[in-house]
Amino acid sequence: MRKNIKGWNVMCNVSKIAIDVDNYMGILHTPEMNYPDMRRTIDGFMSVDPEIKRIDVLVNNVPDIMYLKELDGEWRAIRLEAV
Repeated sequence: MRKNIKGWNVMCNVSKIAIDVDNYMGILHTPEMNYPDMRRTIDGFMSVDPEIKRIDVLVNNVPDIMYLKELDGEWRAIRLEAV
């Protein structure tokens, strides 16, 4: 059963949300010093595309963290190095 999420409350300010449906990926942009809640971010993206497998979070346009869905269905957070 699909969860019904009213709005996207990821516990921080959000600048932009993008979804790449072909690659099952989402991108969340936040302003500087704004870091989203992992579970709420995953729930928000999955409310739009239940098949999403990866979510990248960019803080002030700098890669910060990636949420990756494992084969067993569990989500894992991976810290991204700034390039």
